[in-house]
Amino acid sequence: MQYLACARFLPSSWVFARNLLIVASSAAFVTSCSSFADTRHLAGISASKMSSNDQTCKSSCPGAPYQAGSSSVAYVTTPDQESAKKLARGIIERKLAACVNIVPQIESIYMWEGKVNEDSEYLLMIKTRTQRIDELSKYVRENHPYSVAEVISLPIQNGNPPYLKWIEQTVPEKAENKD
Repeated sequence: MQYLACARFLPSSWVFARNLLIVASSAAFVTSCSSFADTRHLAGISASKMSSNDQTCKSSCPGAPYQAGSSSVAYVTTPDQESAKKLARGIIERKLAACVNIVPQIESIYMWEGKVNEDSEYLLMIKTRTQRIDELSKYVRENHPYSVAEVISLPIQNGNPPYLKWIEQTVPEKAENKD
């Protein structure tokens, strides 16, 4: 009987909670930079006609969603811990990445000069802006003990928004050439 008395208030509680969520979502929608373009769409301006300034706003505003592929993870292998730490420190000091993880004692089996080789290596997992991969690769080539250094990258499609924002804030955008 006690449950029945509470049950008759449940539907109105749910409606109230739903309405609060709708209001909160609407407020966030209206105040975010990226929603500005969406609200203009409602006023009759199509999203396909947005100017480059609108695209810049979407990618640089604090509330803007992450743009898939704007950050990447690069992988580099090294023969030992000393060279892994040296590369990692140099990469971070030059602001070519926000973070470098060093994974010790991976086993690599690979073809080199016509022979199958097996070596214990260290793996660097480097988080950076996609536009900085070429600079990162150049730095690794110039400072790596191998004659052919592994530098491969994969774009980050999605992840924890605050972490992805941190990468963006930590690694400066690539300086444009002024030729």
